[in-house]
Amino acid sequence: MHPEVFRTDFFGLLSQPLILHAYGLAIAVGFMSAMLLAKRQANREGEDGDIVVDMAFWLLLWGLVGARVIFILTQMDRYLADPTQILYFWRGGLVFYGGFIGAAICLIYYTRRHKLPFFKFADLFVPFLAMAHAFGRLGCLCAGCCFGKPTEMPWGIVFPIGSMPHQAHQEAGHVLMEQLPLAVHPTQLYEAGAELLVFFFLLSLRPKKRFHGQILLVWLSVYPVIRSVIELYRGDKIRGVYFMGLSTSQYISIAVACSAALIYFYLRKKGDKIESL
Repeated sequence: MHPEVFRTDFFGLLSQPLILHAYGLAIAVGFMSAMLLAKRQANREGEDGDIVVDMAFWLLLWGLVGARVIFILTQMDRYLADPTQILYFWRGGLVFYGGFIGAAICLIYYTRRHKLPFFKFADLFVPFLAMAHAFGRLGCLCAGCCFGKPTEMPWGIVFPIGSMPHQAHQEAGHVLMEQLPLAVHPTQLYEAGAELLVFFFLLSLRPKKRFHGQILLVWLSVYPVIRSVIELYRGDKIRGVYFMGLSTSQYISIAVACSAALIYFYLRKKGDKIESL
């Protein structure tokens, strides 16, 4: 766990140190890589790569807003007590589904405004979204958030004293303040690895797709399954209230997967008629 890449006050010139957080760096690297690859793919498909770059920055902005808003809603009491914490997104506290919803709304608005085919651009972005998400989960590992449940498996990882797992285990009475937390499932790595596999899978589907929107809907069908399974191994309890044994993200996953399946079969029947969407 390395939440900070470096910090400096420039030899005392700054009253507050300048800190480069690993979480923010991972998001930035994932975003830039995804944007450049999407631009290249757009040029291959006869679209304007510069439009993709402009679109990508708006998607990032509204994705971050959506991810932060959903997290804040699940932790309203905490942020009402200290509203300044709302701005510290680099410490963790982003809900991926919220980010996807925010980015999706932005993409719908952008494509409608500029009279571009929504589903075509959605298919263009989605594989690279999966790749960027993998980078984001590596950032979670560095920040110590989104950690797993305690495990005795040999690949379990032990976070340092003061980390989020340590605080959670201390509150639960598993360890004392001066003790290391228990080994936990590296759920961040589970999801990062799964997202990379999905990334390559979606790229392999691109030459075979039959209609615009197919790749988007395949991802919307596959990712909820991955997320629901990984949720079973998550040990952090701050992302939503559990109901009937399922987390908030699991309920969202079920709704997304079912909706994607219905839309998939609908668009498949429409075929070439959706070119204008």
